[in-house]
Amino acid sequence: MIGMMYLVLTALLALNVSADILDAFAIVNDGQEKTNASVENKIEDYYSIFEQQYIKQPEKARDYWDKANEIRVKTDEIINFIEKNIKVPMVCESESITEEELLSSKDSKKALIRNVEKTDPKNRRVFYEFDLNNIDAKDKYDAATNFMINKGNAKLLKEKIQEYREFVVNTVESAGISNYTKYVGLLTDVDYNGNKIIYTDNDGQELSWENKNFEHIILTAEIAILNKIVGEIQTTEYDAITTLYKQIGSSDFKFESVQARVIQKSDYIIKGQNYEAEIFIAAADTSKAFDVKYFMGTNDYNKAKGEPRILNSKEGKVILSFPTTSVGMHQYAGRIEIPRPDGSMAYYDFNESFQVAPPSATVAPTKMMVMYEELQNPISVSAPGFTSNDITISVDGGKYTKDSSSEGGYFVEVNKGAKVVKVRINAKDDKGKVIDLGTQEFRVKQVPDPVIKIGDITGGKVEKEVLLSIGRVMAVMKDFDFEGFNYTVDHYTVSTYRGTFIDKNNNGAKFSPDVVALISNAQPGQRIQFQDIYVKSPKGEIRNVGSINIQIK
Repeated sequence: MIGMMYLVLTALLALNVSADILDAFAIVNDGQEKTNASVENKIEDYYSIFEQQYIKQPEKARDYWDKANEIRVKTDEIINFIEKNIKVPMVCESESITEEELLSSKDSKKALIRNVEKTDPKNRRVFYEFDLNNIDAKDKYDAATNFMINKGNAKLLKEKIQEYREFVVNTVESAGISNYTKYVGLLTDVDYNGNKIIYTDNDGQELSWENKNFEHIILTAEIAILNKIVGEIQTTEYDAITTLYKQIGSSDFKFESVQARVIQKSDYIIKGQNYEAEIFIAAADTSKAFDVKYFMGTNDYNKAKGEPRILNSKEGKVILSFPTTSVGMHQYAGRIEIPRPDGSMAYYDFNESFQVAPPSATVAPTKMMVMYEELQNPISVSAPGFTSNDITISVDGGKYTKDSSSEGGYFVEVNKGAKVVKVRINAKDDKGKVIDLGTQEFRVKQVPDPVIKIGDITGGKVEKEVLLSIGRVMAVMKDFDFEGFNYTVDHYTVSTYRGTFIDKNNNGAKFSPDVVALISNAQPGQRIQFQDIYVKSPKGEIRNVGSINIQIK
């Protein structure tokens, strides 16, 4: 019984998700939420610019403006559906709380929502930004899987994504733009060429889009996935309305005001990468040169001290690029100086902020949080901001091969005698610079002993005819996650007492003629021991796994 309790405890410990991985998910999710908020602001700015053109020349812009508003309403619907009908009830079920309790925390440090103002139903779109550190069930998946898979919400979400994508494509193509479908993401079941998208698990078994994204995925990861989908929807909306806007012919319009614009490549940067942004004059003549002056560490150009850094425009814009050397939130403020037709100078101020995160990577063993001797242990390696082609690994205490069937997948074989395996992750950024993303350490364990049986018999009183009909000792791997790994019975000794002790050695699993004779001659009540049972692993390791004690009925 104590042994069984130990095995159960070991299994539970193995299934725990490490704090480092949960922190990595939180960093990825926070970055995605900040990016979504930034994109949302850019979308609203673009609708304002679009509306200005409609007001100035409605006869040219009306049709495109109407279609853009149709897309806006449709985007409102699907984002609100994900935020209110998926994220909120999923978290509430996982935390066993009501929506009212979710939004009414009295202790701001323990609040699950950190942007209550964005959840106001008076807004066109609501956004629930969760503080994952305060969610108790962040490393659990049962309630989230039940909500998404068993209750059919993942299927409903996929249907709404497909409906939204089709609506956007049809709306844009109705404006005279052909084959727009190849520019829209949000693909679930088929690719751009109409071929079925194949999703598989780590064993190569085919999965649906729903199961791939939401089955047995911890709550923290599911929230991050949903925020990623929201980001893809925002990108689809932005691309669609900018495409419609370009159909108007913006060069025909005259603007009464000119505003500074900053487009960041990303507001979430890993330490060591360069921060990049484009600074330009909205709707300005790209042939007109201008200067950009900026200060770091402030959001107000007029209050900055010292000499600003100066950049010159090229083709109507300035590429702002500088290295990031410290982790945390950073800000800068600047001013665009451009000459007016009369020779005087016009000034347009801007400011932006961005977050620099420490190097991080997620290494998730696809079976459990340990590695086993003699096995090919599958792992999946990913890092925010990098594709699988950008990432390389090295292994201390073992060797690895790439899993060709899984993006970012590898198999790790542990060196004999190793107690710990360390996986180091590196990545190349878009400038070719190699960044150290850290090391993940894994405990090494032996493959557990098999259960020894004769048929289904593990001991007790048995009729000798039953033993003889089975005729062999078997080694069975019970409740072991690695399918296909089996031991074979190498040899054992059969012993009994009938006036004197009798021992018969047996090679292989099948009863030898001597063992058959011993069992055939046994009398009721006589005890027979199958002892010193040795088994052999697929790689030839021999192991003594115990005995079976039988009493003849």
